[in-house]
Amino acid sequence: MPKVKFTILSHGIIEGDLAQNVALPRPGTRSDKHPEAIWGQFPCYSVLVHHDDLGWLLYDTGFCPADNEGRLPESFLEIFPLIATEEDYLENRLKSVGLTKDDIDMVVVSHTHWDHIGGVELFADTKAGQEVIAPGKDYAVGITNTHCTPNPVAGGYFKWNYEFPGLTYRFIDKDYKINDEIELISLTGHTPSVLGLMLHTESGTYIFPSDACGMRLNYGPPSRPPGFLYDSIGFGETVEKLRDLQRKYDAKIFFSHDMEQFKTFRLAPEFYE
Repeated sequence: MPKVKFTILSHGIIEGDLAQNVALPRPGTRSDKHPEAIWGQFPCYSVLVHHDDLGWLLYDTGFCPADNEGRLPESFLEIFPLIATEEDYLENRLKSVGLTKDDIDMVVVSHTHWDHIGGVELFADTKAGQEVIAPGKDYAVGITNTHCTPNPVAGGYFKWNYEFPGLTYRFIDKDYKINDEIELISLTGHTPSVLGLMLHTESGTYIFPSDACGMRLNYGPPSRPPGFLYDSIGFGETVEKLRDLQRKYDAKIFFSHDMEQFKTFRLAPEFYE
């Protein structure tokens, strides 16, 4: 079969209350009515894939550089401070493996929260930017919440991320097989629609559920939903779907915001094959 390999492009760290990612991690009790919050660090990354026939595919794009250069409102940074340097910008991470934006053949955005779609600006007027794949239901909610209200920041959706020129989108809200080695998985719960990624490599199958199941603590067992959640029933369905796929393929799951697991990843320029 055609060979596929991938690597992880790191885009810095987002800090925040663990309760955003795992609901009630330290609930109050009769003897401890006011427990302290658990402040955590959560990685931000994209996945760079090479396929012998397809070429280069990028899954997620990290944040927009302007978000690290004063554009984010202080009220947002109070809740989700971003810790990143210019080295963490997508353009520079691509350079670390000898690529430029023009080398990328396809871009897939798992969902349109700021830390997953912001870097798509880089692909304006490129081949990949002419058909960015994204979940349509999620895109519709994000653009509605940011363009039909006075607040340009609505949860994880930022108004400016829908206004980059030189980009067009293809919306997918179902399981979609790009080829025998690369599949998109339709997931829900975190937002109305999330596109997960499944790769079948010579060394095994790897699943990236993005924020539909962002941490090992969410996956369990037992599963534990995040505090930041669109649909609790959808989250449960997502976990069961992931478990079925993991059993079927003996797959390894790479969680999107699990710092302990992230520390074990091979980062660019090292590839999994």
